[in-house]
Amino acid sequence: MENIMSLQQLYEILKTNFLALKHVERVNIFQNEVVYLDIKTDTFFIALDINIELDIFLVCRNQQSRKFMSQYFNYPFRDKTKIVAQNRSLIECFAITVKDNIVQIIHQLIDQLLAYKQDHQYLLNNLNSNVFQLNQEMKLKRLHDVCMDMASSYRNRFLSIRETLIAIKEQQLSVARFGDGEIRCMVTNTGCIFQKHDWKLMQELRDISLQNNDLMVCYPGLLIEDAFWNNFWAEFWPKCKFYLNQNRLGDSMITRPEAFYFYGQQIVDLWKAIWCDKKVCFVTGENSRLNANHSIFSNIQSAEYIFSKNNNAYAFIDDIFQKCIEKKKCGYVSNCTGPHRNSSFRKITSIWPKRTGCRSFK
Repeated sequence: MENIMSLQQLYEILKTNFLALKHVERVNIFQNEVVYLDIKTDTFFIALDINIELDIFLVCRNQQSRKFMSQYFNYPFRDKTKIVAQNRSLIECFAITVKDNIVQIIHQLIDQLLAYKQDHQYLLNNLNSNVFQLNQEMKLKRLHDVCMDMASSYRNRFLSIRETLIAIKEQQLSVARFGDGEIRCMVTNTGCIFQKHDWKLMQELRDISLQNNDLMVCYPGLLIEDAFWNNFWAEFWPKCKFYLNQNRLGDSMITRPEAFYFYGQQIVDLWKAIWCDKKVCFVTGENSRLNANHSIFSNIQSAEYIFSKNNNAYAFIDDIFQKCIEKKKCGYVSNCTGPHRNSSFRKITSIWPKRTGCRSFK
């Protein structure tokens, strides 16, 4: 080992040999205890502390550097970790092949600390990580922009769940409720999980959404707490925004569990007030669980049923329409058959103007 008698001598040797290196930012003495070399890259900021006994400590200047060192070298580094003593590496990830030469030992350590810059696997993994992070940031930015645009578009015309039901009751409105399935059928040529694409259905849904009349068109709100709707709106809001031509929009969650989570019994009472003492005709799928036995329908006068297909019900719209004509004495129609319910609304309301609702209750 070199015969270094003082920190000052050690400092002069290390300054001469290392200060000119690319990533060595500083060589200095700290509190007359150690000579330190600050080493900084675009990935980490560390120091090597060398005391008079020529023990070497790795010092992580920040938590990001400590995290990188621990992950890359697969060792639980502390903020300050002794790594060399008596010419011997104390940590397996650092190899010391020279003795009695502090300059060469430090050179070897620096080379190993910077080896990640030539580690292709690490660089590839790091690139993938950066791309993933950038992608996440872009998604968040897109979602933020969509939410702000939706808030601006909905402002002063989007009714709450409660306001929607009150308007339906007081103004005896019919309802066309758009959910994710209806929106997909309206703006894509792939349909949705229970309704294959149909050009006529696509156009009818667009017409319904564009018309500004006594119909209460309902759309989902922002639903910022729901990951499904966050992803859905990020993709579909720019596509369906064009078709929102209503002076007012109802909240399509009026038939979903969220309505009852938010308002409880108040929503039950509002729904029951809408069909109180009405003769109700349920248009629903063959295997649907919806029927008049549910307590929410306990105050209707009578119930009749028209059964349609569970999937691709639009193909049978003419048959459904004919059956509805035969049920003309009913004062209320509850259509629960997916995207085609909004299309069938246009024909059904020609039979029962205003008195008839075309609603999905799930």
